[in-house]
Amino acid sequence: MILFLFFFSFLLSQEDLVDGVLAVVENKHILFSEVLGESRVVAEQRGINPQSSPLLFQQVFDSVLKDKIYLQVVLLSAEKDTLIEVSYDEISRSLDERISLFSSQLGSVQDLEAAFGLSLGDIKNNYWETVREELLIDKYKFLLLGNVSITKNEVLSFYESFRDSLPVFPEKASFSLIEKSIAPSSSSIKKIKEKLSSIKDSVSLGLASFDYFVKKHSEDPSVKDNAGIMQTIRGDLVLDYEKLAYSLEPGSLGGPIQTSFGYHLIMLLDRVGEKITTQHLLLTAPPSSLDSLVCVSYLDSLLSFSNNDPGLFDSLAVTHKTKKENLSGYYREVELSSFPPAISSVIKDLNNYSFSSVFGDSRSLYVLYKYNYLSSSDRDLTNSWSFIENIALNKKRGDVFNVWIEDQIEKTYVKINSVY
Repeated sequence: MILFLFFFSFLLSQEDLVDGVLAVVENKHILFSEVLGESRVVAEQRGINPQSSPLLFQQVFDSVLKDKIYLQVVLLSAEKDTLIEVSYDEISRSLDERISLFSSQLGSVQDLEAAFGLSLGDIKNNYWETVREELLIDKYKFLLLGNVSITKNEVLSFYESFRDSLPVFPEKASFSLIEKSIAPSSSSIKKIKEKLSSIKDSVSLGLASFDYFVKKHSEDPSVKDNAGIMQTIRGDLVLDYEKLAYSLEPGSLGGPIQTSFGYHLIMLLDRVGEKITTQHLLLTAPPSSLDSLVCVSYLDSLLSFSNNDPGLFDSLAVTHKTKKENLSGYYREVELSSFPPAISSVIKDLNNYSFSSVFGDSRSLYVLYKYNYLSSSDRDLTNSWSFIENIALNKKRGDVFNVWIEDQIEKTYVKINSVY
């Protein structure tokens, strides 16, 4: 999982840093920017703001540094072990799998190349050694911990010690769902685009500054604070925005373009390397009450077409999954925490083997057929033996590893740069 974090830290935290060697582990160096980048990713995942919670962020930073030092210690031991080898094919296959995953998450290989500012070949070359080291570490840890086993009495002891902190069985349900986004009409979108084009023409003719139009018309909530001006690096913004922004010359105005936030005009103010300063004007096209009524009518027609036939409704739900973001589909014993509260609430209140009426919010409307619902419950040795056994085994492996790593640290030269 190291590379997963490394990829995202690259995308989210490349900026002008006073970089240098933060720590030395024997002959291996850990850079300040690497630790800072990964720390920011972890902090974001945990909802920690470095500016408002500096002490919490420092704890994250220290933890990331400690983990990276430990990994370097493991890597040193792995490189000395002549029984462990990582083949060219293993590295190539692992790298291809990860690139495929990130390409699908970002949209395409081209989007991945744009996010990194590198060709696919250069991405592979740059991260080949990182993948090799990760595979080597994984193999050595398996060699070190693979033979660790756990007895029945140890599982029982673990359960007695940690039963109150075990995760509960999550709420689950089986159902079919059809989502229909409440889309603005084509005439509403046309008016938005015409207004933006008119503003663009006015700026080109020198009738008023782009800054004037941004402050007067932009619907971005932050415009009153920043006048639509943002200083970002590649990967900070949605792809469609960045594609246009990075294609502009400083001082030029581009658009209108559509993103998930609405419709934009974008002016590139400055660019230094991968860092850009842009100013944008955002207009949205909120759906009208008529658009909502059209959506309700459509979903009602699907209920009528299904004619109380759950199997037919299941098929319709699957065929309505046209986009990754769309929640339509057939779900069997899925965790409800992964769905919006509006959906989970209806599922819990609806009788088993029943159709819902149309429900939703200002963005999307839904209709569903509920098969069953399983409420959350505590885990015990009867209903979760394998689950508890696995957690207990992982804890034992972690304890064994901690003893080993502390012993290795005593034998290894480690120095942390006090400047940071």
